[in-house]
Order: sequence, then C-alpha cells, then structure tokens
Amino acid sequence: MRDACRFLLLAALAAVACGKAVTGPGAVIVDDVVITATVPGPCRNGLACDPIGGDYTTLGLITVRNNGTAAAYLQACGSTVALSEQQLVDGQWQFVGPAILCAQGPVSIALAAGDSIQSNWWFAPGTRRLTLGAASAADLTGEALDASASFVVH
Repeated sequence: MRDACRFLLLAALAAVACGKAVTGPGAVIVDDVVITATVPGPCRNGLACDPIGGDYTTLGLITVRNNGTAAAYLQACGSTVALSEQQLVDGQWQFVGPAILCAQGPVSIALAAGDSIQSNWWFAPGTRRLTLGAASAADLTGEALDASASFVVH
C-alpha cells in the first residue's frame, strides 16, 4: 500500500513537472466530473493566449470532463462555466483572482456523459487548484464543489 501511494504521488509530481494533465491525490470529483490542469499548457485555438500581466505568466490548459454515464450540470456565468482558482496559503485553500458577479443568479450548463470542455488559464507562482460547482440536476440542487488536483506553478 505504501509503495502504491508513493508511486501515485511521484506520478502526479512528474506530470506537473513535465506539463502533463494532473488528476489524482487531492482532486475532488463530484458527479463524475473531473477537472484536470496541464501546466504549462498549450494555447487552445489562439484564444486567451497573451499573458494577462503581473505574476500571471504561466499558461495552463484546463479540461473539465464528464466521466459518468449521465449528464452533469456545471455552475455557469452566462455561457461559460464558472471556474474559480484557489491557492494554498498556510495550509488552507483560499480563492484568488477577481471576484466574478453573475447578474442572472445560479445557472447551469449541461455536460453530456463523455464530453469535455477546455479553456486556457493564466497562473501566478504558487500551489494552485481550480474549482467548479457541479450537480446531477439542472437547477443545481445538491451542488458540490469539484476541484482539480493541486499543482505547483514556478
């Protein structure tokens, strides 16, 4: 058991170091929705690929995939999923970045079984993860916070 845990930890660390998608220890999976971060990652379709400035100089590719057999519903703001970023500070996860207010209140985007959504994201140095509200109902009843595995940005 100890060797298996050690292998998983080393595999996750190697994936981060090589710019591979990271899932595994520390990830929170809700309704079979898995968030992975490839950091550094490629620019997808030429969108959002210019650095946003300041310390945010590492581009990542974020994938949200529904590994389940039924549709999952993701918290949305307008026509995009409402991803949030957290940084590990003194052993606690804290939200970072600008607060985004959605005028229309809680809405959801359906993600069919086996489908995925990708987007680019800029990161500053630190231990990070991405979060997203997910539920099995379109009205987000029973929504819980889904989270990617943590990763270190240098």
